[in-house]
Amino acid sequence: MSGPIVVAHLVTKLELGGAQLNTLYTVEHLDPIRFDAYLISGPGGMLKSRLADADRHLVVPALGREIRPGRDLQALGQLTRLLRRIAPQVVHTHSSKAGILGRTAARLARVPVIVHSVHGFSFSPFQPFLQRTFYRLAERSCRRLTDHFVFVSQGDVEQARRLKLVWDNYSLIRSGFPLERFRARGDARAARARFGLPADAFVCGVIAPFKPQKGLLRLARIAARAVAVEPRVHFLVAGDGAQRPQLEAELARLGIAAHVRLPGFIRDVENAMDAFDIGVSAALWEGLPQSLVQLRLKGKAVVASDIPGNREVVRHGENGFLVPADDIEGFAASILRLAHDADLRRRLGEFAGEDFGEWSAETLVSRQEELYRRLLVRSWTRD
Repeated sequence: MSGPIVVAHLVTKLELGGAQLNTLYTVEHLDPIRFDAYLISGPGGMLKSRLADADRHLVVPALGREIRPGRDLQALGQLTRLLRRIAPQVVHTHSSKAGILGRTAARLARVPVIVHSVHGFSFSPFQPFLQRTFYRLAERSCRRLTDHFVFVSQGDVEQARRLKLVWDNYSLIRSGFPLERFRARGDARAARARFGLPADAFVCGVIAPFKPQKGLLRLARIAARAVAVEPRVHFLVAGDGAQRPQLEAELARLGIAAHVRLPGFIRDVENAMDAFDIGVSAALWEGLPQSLVQLRLKGKAVVASDIPGNREVVRHGENGFLVPADDIEGFAASILRLAHDADLRRRLGEFAGEDFGEWSAETLVSRQEELYRRLLVRSWTRD
């Protein structure tokens, strides 16, 4: 084969999130001599204008996150025609909806190699039964369409093997980002002033889109418990999304709206983290959230839900605390313990037993390049 390898990455929507950011980074940094990369997505999203070469971004009008059978069938047709037109050798899908439709379209378009990244499974015990069952059955039906799976966490690997969603056709490649941005320390006082936080506040920082997976309504109850005991506690929740009205209503109902800042999505999140005393994640399910790694790079102790992805970053009692996802009192108690013990907070924040090399953006791209070449050679041999 002559010429560069055509690779098409597919995500449902270019919202501000770890999966989307590392996909954008990959498309922009694959070796241009060896790869011709495209990014395919549904319309909208904060990151829609971030790709340096706009011609590399192709939009599928009917592709959306919600389950709508008629529109999803339309999106499948649009995707199939698009893939036949650009004729990629590799299609790499991300997220649940894009993963299901994208892998099906790639098979219909006779794409030689189909890769799917699991950034946390789309089914969870915390979801409604019908939704959870739909996504689980969809993942099972798509497994035979997938040549190779990429996981960001070992916990998801173990779950996939337990559910027989994979055989030996997978790799563990962490969700990478530019590490150096998060190693620097800024002025905490200036960062707090930026968001209207009191200089003497104990600030719990949360980085999350406003969707059910992130457990933000439970976070509001956790915050209410903590604030009732220690009024210095404030929360800064960087993110936005469809759940904002519900979250604002819950904060008002609990009487703690003045203790919670909701500034929306923050592009320079590394600077916002300088305002934090600790990081908090009340997520109900995760793959492996970049934000927890970033908080650790910033030297912040973390209180997080005890779920598989989080366990690969937070070591209980060493760099933070893990709490059962439904334990409101336990979350509040851990936050208050850190608020009242500066020495403990410092010890956890300065924990040095971590290797962040796996999460570098360069490692992410190089491992994917090697994977694409290996899978293509195997497909040529098979043919």
